[in-house]
Amino acid sequence: MSQVDRIINARLINLGFYLIAFTLLWVGYTKFVVPIFGYMGFEWAPNKVKIIEALLAIIFFALILPSRVKRPSDFFIHVHFLLPIVPMLVLYGASDLPRIYMYFALLSFGVVCFARKLKPPKIKGDIIPIPIVMWGLLIIVVIYISSIISQGGLRYFNLDLRKVYEFRAIASEGLPGIYGYFSPTVSKVLLPFVLLLAVYRRKWLIAGLAISGSVMMFALTSHKAPLFYPFFILGIFFVMRSRRPIQLLLMGYIFVILVSLIVFFSGKLDLIVPSLALRRVYFVAAHLNFVYYDFFSTHPHVFLSNSKLTFGLIQYPYDLDPSHLIGYYYRNNELLGANTGWLGAGYMHFGFAGMFLYAFIVGLLLKIVDVIARKRELSISGAILFVPFFSIFRSTDLPTGMLTHGFLLALLLTWSCQIEGTVMSEPRKTIARFLNNVVRGYNHAPS
Repeated sequence: MSQVDRIINARLINLGFYLIAFTLLWVGYTKFVVPIFGYMGFEWAPNKVKIIEALLAIIFFALILPSRVKRPSDFFIHVHFLLPIVPMLVLYGASDLPRIYMYFALLSFGVVCFARKLKPPKIKGDIIPIPIVMWGLLIIVVIYISSIISQGGLRYFNLDLRKVYEFRAIASEGLPGIYGYFSPTVSKVLLPFVLLLAVYRRKWLIAGLAISGSVMMFALTSHKAPLFYPFFILGIFFVMRSRRPIQLLLMGYIFVILVSLIVFFSGKLDLIVPSLALRRVYFVAAHLNFVYYDFFSTHPHVFLSNSKLTFGLIQYPYDLDPSHLIGYYYRNNELLGANTGWLGAGYMHFGFAGMFLYAFIVGLLLKIVDVIARKRELSISGAILFVPFFSIFRSTDLPTGMLTHGFLLALLLTWSCQIEGTVMSEPRKTIARFLNNVVRGYNHAPS
């Protein structure tokens, strides 16, 4: 079989998986999400023309997206299409949602695909050995968790997923406000990076400590995400080390839907699994993109006035911050934070032009990751940046994702850490080489 035939065959297989995913999401939406969570705005109003349009969009992008993973962005672009674009297409056809916004969302995704192909300058890195990074980050995490405990954090210790909303606000109020900025970084970047490096170097004790740290972050903050990050990231790590990472990603995506549907249709198990997976992961973010469009198409845009990037020169036009503003508009609850990814946030700031602007920036970020990951262990570079990208795709504004949610820090760690191919050097020799280079550089420095 020729190379061209292999590529065509791989893309046809991917298309088949995408169509299966679309069909199962449709079943899940009509049989589970709408009947049980219809009060949250999930409506059943199928439009045959829009269903056909959605299927054509699936076919088009499934056939043009990469068939193999040669760089991290080849993998991330599929992740982005799966979340939130594919669920958005399901909602578009099943709930008769606005055509103009769906079209601009697809065009913006096309801009991301284009921008990631641009050629930025080469970026050198590989400064700090793996053991120094791994132990240094672990010490920082231990100090951070200890500081939460020292301020009475154990009073709000909770391991029950069903009680997180009871403890979250209380736990947050018991800590200084700055912890609200540090906790996502610890959960999304520092702990996952320690875990990845430990697995990569087969340091199972450190890997166990990293997982324990994630459990502690969940228990002390009552945010569910830290509990699942280790499994997400390890899953991505091993998927990207496989021969067919895209197909495995698609199969995993379908598997989660199938498990959710089996649990629901069995009628004997708790619905927390399909609620968290099928509703929250797949459909909530996709739906909120349309909600943001619905609101800001008839209300003033924000123009980044909620961000420190404008230095207070632009007046913010609302009394509530964007997420709680939409929570109030969407559910009549100003305490509800309805966060969205760059598609909704871009429109919130600058309308359709903002979606294109954000799309171009996201594409450039993907390209920068490709450059940094060149000649490095692809699985680590992809896995550590998965969660920050996942947040930008689904649930956070672009500037917030880059700063507060740790994207830039993850990028810095990937760039600075000595992760070259699959070489696993001895820790002591690596540290000694690093210290020797530091001393040598100091001795040869001009006086």
